[in-house]
Amino acid sequence: MSSQQAYRLLITGATGGMGRACAELAAEAGYSLVLADLSLDKLEILANDCRSKDVEVEVYQLDIAIEKSVSKLVSALEKKPKLDAIIHTVGLSPQMADWQRIIDVDLTRSLALLEKLRKSLNSNGCAVCIASMSSYLCPENEDIEQVLATTLADDFPIRLEQLVASFPALKHSGLAYSYAKKAMRQYVTSYSAAWAKEGKRLVSISPGLINTEQGQLESSAMENYSAMRSRIALDRLGEAKDIANTALFLISDKAAYITGCDILVDGGFVANTGQ
Repeated sequence: MSSQQAYRLLITGATGGMGRACAELAAEAGYSLVLADLSLDKLEILANDCRSKDVEVEVYQLDIAIEKSVSKLVSALEKKPKLDAIIHTVGLSPQMADWQRIIDVDLTRSLALLEKLRKSLNSNGCAVCIASMSSYLCPENEDIEQVLATTLADDFPIRLEQLVASFPALKHSGLAYSYAKKAMRQYVTSYSAAWAKEGKRLVSISPGLINTEQGQLESSAMENYSAMRSRIALDRLGEAKDIANTALFLISDKAAYITGCDILVDGGFVANTGQ
């Protein structure tokens, strides 16, 4: 069995494309898994697949938009051995929700969850969250970015309401998604020093065009999909396993000196844009 057997890894959004790929690779590596997502039925199917690789698996139902659900998970984890790593993949894409729900789930609730899970993470542990390459492509807007950077503040709902009144374009779900993911990257940059004081690392991954069910949903809605596809320098769509391999590297000891940054896994899309 792998030397990673003792490592406890929490994967949120575990039954989605990226979450499942992370769980399957982690099981192959011998990680002890804690899987959380909306559907217990889907979680049990995934858990049984992982258990067939002779690893321990716990499952928890989680809806990060419901405080009671989050509190139940956090409370349960506090009674267990500490986590060694977290891979947070929960998120809504532009075709899945309106702008308010996207900012709520992809940003506000996600960051609040990470902060609540922080005390359940071992020193020398690592949390990885999923951003997006779209966060590199949205127009620079200091007003929007400054407000979204305060998402954990008590008065954030008021600030957001005032912001949208000044910038109604933020009501576009695609733009809201891009700025929310950019704010997630900023959270990683800004909070990594505080995590580091506890011996913990904080990193994000920005996937490009990835061949998952959610990715296909977004691609099918793109009027300029062919043009977008042509910008991928490596000339192929990414696969969920590309993200999972990166995530598992980042939580491993091999990445022990990496924190406070974002890793673009986009096949060279962003680098190739504008050339």
